[in-house]
Amino acid sequence: MTWLPRRRPLSLTLRVALLLSAVAVTTFIVVGAYLYQTLQRQMARRDDVELIAKVDQIRSVLEDLPSVAAIVRDARPLKDTLTGHNDFMLRVNTPDGKPLLQTSITSRPLPAVDSVPAGRPLTMDDIHDWQPQTGRGRMVRAVGLVGVDTASGKGGEPVQIILARERSDRLKLLRAYVGDLLVALCGGALLATALGYVVVRYSMRQFRSVIAKADDINTSRLNTRLSVDDAPVELRQMGAAFNAMLDRLEDGVQRLSGFAADLAHDLRTPVNTLMVETQVALSRPRTAEEYQHLLASNLEEYERLARMIENTLFLARADNAQLALQRESLDLQAELQRIHDYFEFLAEDAGLRLTVDAPPLRAEIDPVLLQRAVNNLVSNAIRYTPAGGTVAVTARATADGVDIAVSNTGPGIAPEHLPHIFDRYYRADQARSDQAHSAGLGLSIVRAIMALHGGKLSVDSQPGELTTFFLQFRGGKNI
Repeated sequence: MTWLPRRRPLSLTLRVALLLSAVAVTTFIVVGAYLYQTLQRQMARRDDVELIAKVDQIRSVLEDLPSVAAIVRDARPLKDTLTGHNDFMLRVNTPDGKPLLQTSITSRPLPAVDSVPAGRPLTMDDIHDWQPQTGRGRMVRAVGLVGVDTASGKGGEPVQIILARERSDRLKLLRAYVGDLLVALCGGALLATALGYVVVRYSMRQFRSVIAKADDINTSRLNTRLSVDDAPVELRQMGAAFNAMLDRLEDGVQRLSGFAADLAHDLRTPVNTLMVETQVALSRPRTAEEYQHLLASNLEEYERLARMIENTLFLARADNAQLALQRESLDLQAELQRIHDYFEFLAEDAGLRLTVDAPPLRAEIDPVLLQRAVNNLVSNAIRYTPAGGTVAVTARATADGVDIAVSNTGPGIAPEHLPHIFDRYYRADQARSDQAHSAGLGLSIVRAIMALHGGKLSVDSQPGELTTFFLQFRGGKNI
């Protein structure tokens, strides 16, 4: 099978130039056709008016003749009325059809039409079409009077006047005009294409500037922005959108770089711990009990690594919308009580009081993700609340859903750290510096879960006072 080479697409400049040419050609055709039709109607009307005037002139000449016999003896007065009009064909017949005068022979027989009575002026309706061998013809048949008494205006012998014309010089000239119009059309199309290409290419210099600046952008120069102030109005919106895209890319690259650095740092700690403990164990012979203790210590580090990897994969799938929600109608009171029962002994060991206050509520929420989000918040609250403090979980109905709040009486979070506590691996304040138990992903996971539900995660905290995290779900209802 022979594969044909792929045809390269036309450039935008050439496309716009061809479109301009198509618009110009269409305009030429429409305007030319309109002008041609208008001119043709005007010329045809002029021919008809001239035809009527000639019949009136012939009637006048006939009235001045003494008799019908004079037409046969001397036809010059009638022929003189057609001087300069070789395309006219005049016939004068007696009432019974006997020819008296015939200036020329038509290419085809004239049709039989009604005659205009003597004494009645001719109108445009009295002119009829007839079909010559080529083109189109017009004719008129009228009755004229010969030898009319000039004093009384009466008397006279009737004769038949037939005046026909195959095509006037005007219409022949108009026919030649069509050829000139087609030549002008082709020339105008070529000229419009060439000028359109030049104009569009000149106008596209702004696009070439954008392309040149885009070529200069790479991962190390994402801070470059397009100047939209001096750009045309049509390009400002595109430039603004391009700059906004660069802002998102720069932010994403910076976050990705920070995420990779933080992940490498956090993975290095357990890996180094495993390496050091293994090297120490291999430095000399050990007892079975010592090896068992080493394996137990290594197991904790493996579990920590597994949690970090699982949390990282969860966030990656959430960011790429690869997690499908399994919404169910949940009894929030029962779900929160189940979480209370799970953490109750852990809170007692830490010397804390764990409470749940939730009325009968139902909400369309993924049960697994709800448990994970609340578990992360309760676990953090227990970890960072000093002995004797209180961790409270509450739920309430709102106008468009339900809100779940987890609060604790811990040390609080400084205001400068609040905007960043949901960032991955953020440990700027003391509340998130316990690397032995936390990889710094818990609050990031909670935020991702709320984003998947179309909800909102927020925090209210003051150093030394109550810290409260709010989970705002939409779509809940009372039962």
